[in-house]
Amino acid sequence: MDSNEDNERNASPEAVLEKPPAEEGENSDEKNNYYDFRSFLNIMRNPKTEPIVKYTKSFIRNFVSQKSNWSTTEQEKLITDFKLFIYDKLVTNDAFKDLDAAQIRNAKEGIEKLVMGKLYDKCFSPCLQEYKQNIDATHKQDLVDDVKLRDKILEFKFLGPEHLDILPGLINCKLNSFIQLSAKELAKINQYKSPRDKMVCVLNSCKVLFALLRHNKTLNGGADHFVPLLIFTLLKSDVRHLISNVRYIERFRFPSFLMGENAYYLSTLQGAINFILDIDRDSISILESDEEFEKNYTENQEKVKELRNQDLRSFKNPSSIASPHQTISPSPSEFILKPLDDAASSVLSRLNDFWTSSASPTPSSLESDERSPRDHQEIDETTATALAQQMEHMEHENTLQTLQSMFPDLDPELIQDVCIASKYRVGVCVDSLLEMLD
Repeated sequence: MDSNEDNERNASPEAVLEKPPAEEGENSDEKNNYYDFRSFLNIMRNPKTEPIVKYTKSFIRNFVSQKSNWSTTEQEKLITDFKLFIYDKLVTNDAFKDLDAAQIRNAKEGIEKLVMGKLYDKCFSPCLQEYKQNIDATHKQDLVDDVKLRDKILEFKFLGPEHLDILPGLINCKLNSFIQLSAKELAKINQYKSPRDKMVCVLNSCKVLFALLRHNKTLNGGADHFVPLLIFTLLKSDVRHLISNVRYIERFRFPSFLMGENAYYLSTLQGAINFILDIDRDSISILESDEEFEKNYTENQEKVKELRNQDLRSFKNPSSIASPHQTISPSPSEFILKPLDDAASSVLSRLNDFWTSSASPTPSSLESDERSPRDHQEIDETTATALAQQMEHMEHENTLQTLQSMFPDLDPELIQDVCIASKYRVGVCVDSLLEMLD
């Protein structure tokens, strides 16, 4: 989609899609978003998956070793072609042949997640930043555009909802809470490696805003009402490398998975980003006098200048303690993705250990065993289940705490019941809790 970038930027955000996806399609999208890592892990423990394992390990090894600086076009083609190949093999494999459509999709999601987890530092542009002399022009452009977007967000961070034509009925004490939660969900995008997990962060962020529109009975306006809220969220957020994340999803999310509401929300996010990249005084509503606007703009520029000076001082003195209000990191290495938690790393690591130890002995696997004693530690089902449950529990606790702080007037146990009933889907939870407040 990078080739269409110039045309997209010339269009208004509202022109990306005329209306949001129909509500009656949500159940279908939810079903498509089904993902059960534990189920996938258990299937991959079946010795019958050995051919799938071998093909996958061979592809990852060749991708990493054959060339150090693939272009984004080459990366996208290689990875997509491999997915097409391995997915065909998967549906005819004895370990998968009796699964239904949802379970097959779940397995495909698992393969994508594991492959991209291994190739993340080769494909996600910020991870390549330290090798900027050797990366291709498209990766470099991702980084340049990340900086442009961040600069624009800082330049116009002072704008209020009235400048973006947000409906007057939405400008109330609840608006900031929704914007903050939406921004918080979007910021999680840098905690994950797989395109699917990053896409889920975008979905959750947007669904919070749609819940606000639904609560205020303003869904009929479609993108005309939704996009200004999303732009306002981006201006009030602090999501590093957002453009790199969006393009990573575009390039490495399997095309048939990027449909329905996923395609809608991602395209709308692109439109909001493009609007901010082109934002100027002519593209916003200035209700105050020119003098007052210039005063606010100048004061914000002074704040931005001070933040940059802080960054420069921190960069020159790494031992100094960063200010809790610091919003710009001086070093990309400080925020290049770390796993969500130790459990996530352990699951992926142990699964790879299992693959090596469970396969029939071959020259290559024996060689690998000699190099890595850890490969003899075959994963057991109890450990795998416990690790997956720990990951799930931590994410649920985070969601619960956020919603409890957002709805202090509701009983915490009631909020927890809603979360359990809604399977901790943020947008659904917010929508239900809003109805209870009424």
